[in-house]
Amino acid sequence: MDGRQGPGGGTVPHLAKVKGARDDPAFQQAYWRAFEKTFGDQNAHMVKSMLLSKVKKADTGDAEIDRVCLGLRMTMGWLAEAIERTALHDAGYENSEEESPKKKIIQ
Repeated sequence: MDGRQGPGGGTVPHLAKVKGARDDPAFQQAYWRAFEKTFGDQNAHMVKSMLLSKVKKADTGDAEIDRVCLGLRMTMGWLAEAIERTALHDAGYENSEEESPKKKIIQ
C-alpha cells in the first residue's frame, strides 16, 4: 500500500501520490527546493544523508525522494507533510484533491 500508518491504524497516502504529482519533475524539483529551504543549505545535505542511510527502500519506491520523504514521515511527520504541501503548491498543484492538477513550468 502506498502511504504511512495513520493515527487510527489506517494508511495515510502520500500527498504527491494522491494528486498524481509523484513522478512529475516539477514536483520533484519543488520538493528539493522546499527541503533545502526548510533545513538550510548546509544542514539539508546532512539530514538527507542521515535519512538515506536509515531508509533503504520506501513504500513508494527506491528513489532518493521516496526514501527521504519516508524517513521524514517516520521521524517528523508534520514537517514531511509541510514540505510536501509546499512542493505541491510550488509545482502548481491545487490544495483540493477534487481538482485536476494545474501545472506551471519551472525553469
